[in-house]
Amino acid sequence: MTAQITAGFLLALFLGAGREQLSTGELRNLGLELLKMPAHVTEVIENLDLARKLGKEMANAKSVLFLGRNVGFPIAMEGALKLKELAYIHAEGFAAGELKHGPIALIEEGQPVIVIVPSQRDAESLHPKVISNIQEIRARGAKVIAIAEQGDNQVADYAEHVIFVPQSESMFAPILTVIPLQIFALELSTAKGLDVDQPRNLAKSVTVE
Repeated sequence: MTAQITAGFLLALFLGAGREQLSTGELRNLGLELLKMPAHVTEVIENLDLARKLGKEMANAKSVLFLGRNVGFPIAMEGALKLKELAYIHAEGFAAGELKHGPIALIEEGQPVIVIVPSQRDAESLHPKVISNIQEIRARGAKVIAIAEQGDNQVADYAEHVIFVPQSESMFAPILTVIPLQIFALELSTAKGLDVDQPRNLAKSVTVE
């Protein structure tokens, strides 16, 4: 998943330059930011103790919900998919902006919800809206785990647990935020005694209709 996202970004930068949608300066800056990702990924991997701990603690969970906005939404869906594939429990990824249009009805006391929190540093940041989402689901008894950028001092006031990732260009943030979700699914599945290398009913490629 992480390699696929990176390949997609490289293709987007190539096309953006070829179609003159990116200036030379923009292309250079984005390229330099992308080159920082391997070091950032290493930092994330070295600081996954909380993700591992929470995965083990939630081995008996019957359902886990994921919320994200903008680029955080597909990452929420990926987190849910990994949990379904490896742990065989109900997991769904929702667009946080749609929370009041159905998903909030699923929130009850003790319901685990993992929220992808956008950066505070963007000019048009969606951060306040996601904080509002967290407040709404916490008020209904949800157990909230946030994936947030280092330096976000506000989210800890609202989420029960916060897993931090390094600051990065917002466009590239999914490369980092997806990793704790993958490790969370791995640890939860392992705690259930499941073989994560042999998920049931899955194939690497689809060969039959």
